Amino acid sequence: MLNVCLFGEPPPPAPAVITAPPPGITAEYGKYVATFGECRGCHGPNMTGSPATSVSLAVPDPRPFVSTLTLEQFTAMLRSGVKPDGQPFPPTMPWENASNMNDDDLNSTPGVDCILHQESFQFARPYPSLPV
Repeated sequence: MLNVCLFGEPPPPAPAVITAPPPGITAEYGKYVATFGECRGCHGPNMTGSPATSVSLAVPDPRPFVSTLTLEQFTAMLRSGVKPDGQPFPPTMPWENASNMNDDDLNSTPGVDCILHQESFQFARPYPSLPV
């Protein structure tokens, strides 16, 4: 009872099973891949970066950088952990998750939208935030 008074009601339990949407280059599948590939955990629910907090550094908005890449550079970078200029990702970037994705998974991610729609830096497909 004291716990409820101090911290409020606990969140509802997570669903026992999470069903993936059908694989494909769709916004729904891209959101799934970006969520469970850990992209959105750091880059934010809409992939626009995250501000610094008392326990973590700021995470940049990846769209301006990613939009300068070709699809081949993007794929190679996420599979190797090395940017096209030869610089490795910082240790905080979990690129190993993406290195295990197949081409369809990588091509469904929000980063590919940045490459295909360079003029606006906005995702052509909606990537709504997850419910809180």
